[in-house]
Amino acid sequence: MYGVILEGGGAKGAYHIGAYKAIMDMGIEIGGIAGTSVGALNGAMLVQGEYEKAYELWYNMTYSRVIEANDEKIEKIKNGKMSRSDIKNLAGAIKGVINDGGLDITPLRNLLEEVIDEEKIRNSGKDFGIVTVSLSDLKPVEIYIEDIPKGMLVDYLIASAYFPVFKKEKIDGKKYIDGGVYNNLPINLLSDKGYKDLIAIRTHGVGRAKKFDTKDLNIIYISPNEDLGKTLDFDSETARRDLQLGYYDGIKALRKLKGYKYYIEPKRDEEYFLNTLLNLGEDKILEIGQVLGIENVPYRRALFEFIMPKISEILGTDKENDYEDIVIRFLEILAEKYDIEKFKIYSYDEFLDIVKKQYKEREIKEDNGGILAKVVKKVDFLSALNKDETTLNIADIIF
Repeated sequence: MYGVILEGGGAKGAYHIGAYKAIMDMGIEIGGIAGTSVGALNGAMLVQGEYEKAYELWYNMTYSRVIEANDEKIEKIKNGKMSRSDIKNLAGAIKGVINDGGLDITPLRNLLEEVIDEEKIRNSGKDFGIVTVSLSDLKPVEIYIEDIPKGMLVDYLIASAYFPVFKKEKIDGKKYIDGGVYNNLPINLLSDKGYKDLIAIRTHGVGRAKKFDTKDLNIIYISPNEDLGKTLDFDSETARRDLQLGYYDGIKALRKLKGYKYYIEPKRDEEYFLNTLLNLGEDKILEIGQVLGIENVPYRRALFEFIMPKISEILGTDKENDYEDIVIRFLEILAEKYDIEKFKIYSYDEFLDIVKKQYKEREIKEDNGGILAKVVKKVDFLSALNKDETTLNIADIIF
């Protein structure tokens, strides 16, 4: 029986719902959920067994479902298409928000009153915990459903999600603030309930992810390698992308797929990838060395003592990454360059064939000797400005 932890992150919360779909598709039984801020809101809907309702909410997300706002005017602001009168009205609106003490989240309260079924949650048989902070008492509040007064669940959910720019209202005579300022990833709420197997869905949202002793816990992390958008970016386009990203990242984590931004079935043949590097031959290995500023070193020694450590540093790969991870990462760099479909699960051989096919098609279109002849040049591998160029150059050489 697994427990699920949902990290706070405002509008990034669509990622939770996508990842939870992956958990369901994998047939994993969930006994409890704990979350902070938007993680608490999403967690409530999931505990009451209404995934489809949560998905629909995020798929059709708008600013006006969360705050008192005009969606059309917000789009104008985002797209920079404001008239003078729009600017004047915006200035007045900002002044009004400041005078009123923050953004009005009445729409969010109305939405929660509509979609949250407190009795279903209390009778679900699942553990459910949330985090908020009492400004009145100057202390954190980590609380389970059984300890929340009946009829006040929505109040406590809002308390957990009281982002600092939101207009504050008292709950049971007290003021609260977003629980993320204290514990944005409340692993302890389920470990304290006896859970050893946990799935933590990260958003890397603003907040404090408290450190806990997790050595006796089996934690699977589902975490994005891409920006999920801004904390208050409540628009459907971003939410729909995050739903899809969450699902595929969830499948990757649960099925132990390879890939950084793509999703690739592992070949699990380290010798194959070692030979892939060795079979590049002396000329290509020295060419890679030239790109990295490594010269006058025998090619085999250059590969293992200098090139591979520098490549790992450039890619930012973990120490536990193997040759398969490194080769696949370079394939991904080319795949991104060629706009190869991301949201699909590939076998390694299929992915390699698609990238090579795209490479050959592009090479034929080049006028002076192909991509390789044009891109190989010496660059400073440590320069942030040249990092992407360096990895692309090496990928072109390898494949």
